[in-house]
Amino acid sequence: MNKLEFTIHCPVCHMTKINRSLLVNYQGVDHYFCSSQCLERFKSHPHLFVGDPKHGKSPKQKDQVVLKKRRIRFCDAISDRLKAELDASLQMLMGVEAMVFEDEDLYVTYDLIQVSLEDIEKAIEKVAVGFREGVVEQVKRGLIHYSEECELDNLAHLTKDGGCH
Repeated sequence: MNKLEFTIHCPVCHMTKINRSLLVNYQGVDHYFCSSQCLERFKSHPHLFVGDPKHGKSPKQKDQVVLKKRRIRFCDAISDRLKAELDASLQMLMGVEAMVFEDEDLYVTYDLIQVSLEDIEKAIEKVAVGFREGVVEQVKRGLIHYSEECELDNLAHLTKDGGCH
């Protein structure tokens, strides 16, 4: 008998270097992931990565990319040391396409299907411990987070007509 061989890909980023301990069984199928980030992304929005007979292929299966560019403003100019640490930390996130530092601003371009602004902010907070912004800025970010979640839900076709609103 011939053994059927195939390569296992992470459903979020399509990497072939997977970690067999990062496993989720979704709709009776085992899915393996390359990183905790991809595992968590899949758990929060599985329909972005797995299609079904009723709705067809998922956005990721269609090679869809949803690029976002956001400005993250720090209280002061970003030091070279902090820039280097932020650059290293954010480059580790799947889906971060580009970063540009200008004085106290960091411009990040990312694929919303793979990573959200909230994920990026969490990575920044780990590097820049003690960094906090005012309440107004947090509310603005909250609105962006909500709009990104709605956009992801729309992409994941969670309703009959493909939208959450």
